[in-house]
Amino acid sequence: MNITSLIFLLPIVLIGVGYYYDYKENPKRFNRDIRGGALYFLVFFALILIERIVFNVGYLYIVLQIAILILISFCAKYFIQKRKDIKKRER
Repeated sequence: MNITSLIFLLPIVLIGVGYYYDYKENPKRFNRDIRGGALYFLVFFALILIERIVFNVGYLYIVLQIAILILISFCAKYFIQKRKDIKKRER
């Protein structure tokens, strides 16, 4: 096994360890998060297929678009969580 293989394999192993400890901490929340992540992945995969097959968009544009959509979704999640926290404090 060369160093390049280790560079790509190590993050996958670390993510697997993180998933294991997250599952041990709270299995119910972990399963809910996995379902949400799978739905998120399927939506992006469908978007890629539609854009590539129907509209013949280049791969670079698709990658850049997905990067922007991920940033927007993280920002939306942050603002939604912040709003929920403010409502909790008001009670």
